[in-house]
Amino acid sequence: MYSGNRSGGHGYWDGGGAAGAEGPAPAGTLSPAPLFSPGTYERLALLLGSIGLLGVGNNLLVLVLYYKFQRLRTPTHLLLVNISLSDLLVSLFGVTFTFVSCLRNGWVWDTVGCVWDGFSGSLFASLCGRSSDNSSDQDFKI
Repeated sequence: MYSGNRSGGHGYWDGGGAAGAEGPAPAGTLSPAPLFSPGTYERLALLLGSIGLLGVGNNLLVLVLYYKFQRLRTPTHLLLVNISLSDLLVSLFGVTFTFVSCLRNGWVWDTVGCVWDGFSGSLFASLCGRSSDNSSDQDFKI
């Protein structure tokens, strides 16, 4: 599996061989050379951390308010709760792997972590998209 930016001369294959004529990868690393400077990784980690915290906090607030107030339990609000729940899952599972990788200046997970990151982000984001599609269809039927 290819890991890195080939155009910048940092590309290596996981098996230890080079992607081109760059030479062998250092032992024990999946991405030997960072794509960005350490300062850029810090800014990305700050941005992803704030997006994750705001996403978790706001979506938990929506779920708590829906549970606490009986008058909010309508079919339309249930669709919004469904969107909020899937967005909460994206915030928890979709941002975490990338946030930790930004803190460590490169992707630190193995192939299974990469597959899980892509799968969970796609699954929960598509659930969020399907919920919003259903809610827009509901508006037109009324």
